[in-house]
Amino acid sequence: PAITYKNVTTHVNFGPEPLSKLPFKCRLVQDATKSDVTVTADAAPAGGKYEVVFPVGLPDEGTFDRLDCFLESKPKYVELSERMILDWAEK
Repeated sequence: PAITYKNVTTHVNFGPEPLSKLPFKCRLVQDATKSDVTVTADAAPAGGKYEVVFPVGLPDEGTFDRLDCFLESKPKYVELSERMILDWAEK
């Protein structure tokens, strides 16, 4: 998979070998042991169709406050935004 955001692209390698030689040793995701990872099943939605919600709002009008309330009441949704990418990067 690849994420492109504001002229930046991040490429993720899930293969067993690095794409280029690294100056250190590390195991990649595909080479991880079962104790290192948690495998979960991907549940297909009813009817086989996924649902996507695109919230639209005006700047400085509480869009993210409304989105936070929506996500609290509907935890099955995932937010893809600049603030969430920054939050994931910090973790």
